[in-house]
Amino acid sequence: MTDNTVPREHVRAGVVECPLCGRQIAEPTDHLRVFGPACDPTAGTADAVECPVCDGVSFLKPRPDG
Repeated sequence: MTDNTVPREHVRAGVVECPLCGRQIAEPTDHLRVFGPACDPTAGTADAVECPVCDGVSFLKPRPDG
């Protein structure tokens, strides 16, 4: 089974590899997703990152700041 998570530090560093398809996600901050009322996700507030290649969604760990 694949661990469908991405370390939040990787997003902050701008170096994210999709755990589902293995591709590098260019500009990962452009693909952040929030599940809830927040509107402009950041590396500190996002819940997940979406892969533009496979359309998979991987959750960020640890949980959002707050």
